[in-house]
Amino acid sequence: GGIIGIFSLISVLSKLPIFSNPSDEVVMYFKYGVYSLLTAFAIVLSIAIASGSSAQTLSKEFPLQFRLAAQFRTPLLMFIVVPLSYIRAVHLSICDWYRYNFAAGPKSTHEERVQYVVDQVKKWNKNGRKNIMRTARPNWASMSTKLSSNKGDSSKIKTHELTHILEVDEKNMTIRAEPSVTMGQITHHLVPKGYALQIQVEMESITIGGVSMGFGMETNSHLIGFFQESVVAFEIVTSTGDVVNVTKESDPELFYALPWSCGTVGFLVSVTVRISKIKPYVHVRYLPTYSAEELGRKMKELAESPNAPYFLEATIYTKDRAVIQMGEYADAPQSSADRAKINGINWWFKPFYYKWVETFLEKGEADEFIPLMDYYHRFTRSIFWELEDMIPFSNHWLYRTLWGWMGAPEVSLLKLFQGPVIRKASVYAHVVQESIMPIRYLEEGIGRFDEWYGVYPLLVFPLRVYDRGEKSGFLHPRKENLIKGKDYGIWCDLGAYGAPRMVKEGKVWDAKKNIREMEHWTRDIGGWQAYYTDLFCTRKEFRQMFDHTLVDKCRKRFKADDAFPEIYDKIKPEAGIVDLAEEEAAEKNQKK
Repeated sequence: GGIIGIFSLISVLSKLPIFSNPSDEVVMYFKYGVYSLLTAFAIVLSIAIASGSSAQTLSKEFPLQFRLAAQFRTPLLMFIVVPLSYIRAVHLSICDWYRYNFAAGPKSTHEERVQYVVDQVKKWNKNGRKNIMRTARPNWASMSTKLSSNKGDSSKIKTHELTHILEVDEKNMTIRAEPSVTMGQITHHLVPKGYALQIQVEMESITIGGVSMGFGMETNSHLIGFFQESVVAFEIVTSTGDVVNVTKESDPELFYALPWSCGTVGFLVSVTVRISKIKPYVHVRYLPTYSAEELGRKMKELAESPNAPYFLEATIYTKDRAVIQMGEYADAPQSSADRAKINGINWWFKPFYYKWVETFLEKGEADEFIPLMDYYHRFTRSIFWELEDMIPFSNHWLYRTLWGWMGAPEVSLLKLFQGPVIRKASVYAHVVQESIMPIRYLEEGIGRFDEWYGVYPLLVFPLRVYDRGEKSGFLHPRKENLIKGKDYGIWCDLGAYGAPRMVKEGKVWDAKKNIREMEHWTRDIGGWQAYYTDLFCTRKEFRQMFDHTLVDKCRKRFKADDAFPEIYDKIKPEAGIVDLAEEEAAEKNQKK
């Protein structure tokens, strides 16, 4: 692509008047310029290919196609995926700007867009409800790890035009949006008005529908809970084509059944969520810890404190070393000392945020002021810390300066450039797993993650989980994990993303064994697995981890059993990723 671009430039330049009768000097400088460009490109390409030399340490057990892809992924990402991601982002931004300022699209009102969905569902009913319904959105476009479509011969309902922010209600402090609106669109719409979502999820490409009907969390979830706690109302289209507005007052069972249901009760067509007032900065304090025990103890104290910081998270760099980050909304610093602490962490030329945080292990406790938008999307540039696994020198100042302005590769495009062979092999060479555990088990969890994965950094988000009895929904917390005298407890999400230690050492890492051990342990202590990842559990084990009572009841009420798949069938890995035949057979024999 780069070479074609260079020769295209040469073709254009050669037609300029200065080259119609060029002097020897002009020709000489032109040739030097072309040779310099080609040489620079060749050097960059060579470095990019050489950076994949770590692929040579991969076990020969991995398919040749996967090892070749690992060898050449850096230039593929640099010269194709990153530019395409940038172009796509610019295109979407222009489309958003045009739509909000000049046009609303082919179906100009929300009612018309909803009616389009209703018409498709009613047509499906008229044709005899012959197969289940799914949205027409391709799997590669979602934020899950799945690639191949598991939609098969299902009836695919088109919902792609549900991409509009409908209303910002400053009186009631809510925003109403259609499900395909992204977190990036929302921050760019709300922040200039002085507002943000009550739970403002980090990754810009995540949709509000995904975090409402699935799950979402952020660094203030220890005070508020999962994203679902900020939802005021759902608007869904049921399997019969009825449009139902759902609040906890109008239908509490359905309201608490919809989060985590993944659209298995109906199609979400809009959601209303709470917003909050903001300030232009976040005052962040950094507190290093030097043992898993110290981290677990301090995170529990901070998260459960009546004076807990508004934002709270931790990044773990080794089994014993971590940095706790505590933040509060702040006005613009006034003193010269405080102004000197302003750090625009998301400038493309700056080190990745997690690398900057790591420096406080040596510096000790410190604080700074981060512009709000930078804080909200602090891990977007580095895809948390995944980008360095894909482009090893992506945090080098030269790469950040020359390529960083284009941002990170879009997750959906990363998936699109995988094939089935690479997708399957990557499950056994790369970890994307999260265990949501009671916070008192954090110390033990760190040790177990080190044993199972050996991946660093690790992410820690503390979370408040409510016990609402029969209306607790998919997550039914155990009484022993609640704070004494409260109707909630604190859990924490421990996330591992990257290549396992054994894979980096050229050994074979048993993904099935280790992930199933994590699932069993998480289930045994009263926790839950983040199900956008690859699950290695059986249907029975999944139902043991998550309480299906309420969602099953609502699926029956709204005639969804033959209209939508079960949650497990939507989120389980594609065929061929993991073989659970032995475990399922054992369950059948046990039942007999």
